[in-house]
Amino acid sequence: MMEESAHTQTMIPDILMPVQYYHGIRRDNHETQAIKRLMFAVLADAVRCFQIYADAQSHAGRRIFGVAERWILDRNNDGPFTFQAICETLGIEPDRLRDGLRRWRVEQLNGMNPRRLARRVSSARPVTLASRVRRVRRCMYERSCGA
Repeated sequence: MMEESAHTQTMIPDILMPVQYYHGIRRDNHETQAIKRLMFAVLADAVRCFQIYADAQSHAGRRIFGVAERWILDRNNDGPFTFQAICETLGIEPDRLRDGLRRWRVEQLNGMNPRRLARRVSSARPVTLASRVRRVRRCMYERSCGA
């Protein structure tokens, strides 16, 4: 009986799902957050490519769309950067995201123009180094002239 339980214990695979791996690590761990940000960037880029190149006319655009679509639809979970693994690590239900993208694609093919995933753009106007230098010089000039 003792041999049987020892044998059973050695037969348990050493496989962890990404969720199991990250569950044991503190949420505020800097290294974990960096990996999650990278995973999110990969996922966001794939969704963006799927949406931007969905109606591409060029060969290159159709190829980019095909690569993104195959990656999203792939149910393989072998590796840390598969669609399944990334979604599970980030707490996203992969099938729901796939279904949402499929619905978006059907609406787009039916002539509707559903909104695409938009890049967030900062509302602040970018300040160039040259404008800062001019502003500093103007302030120095105003002080020296007493204006």
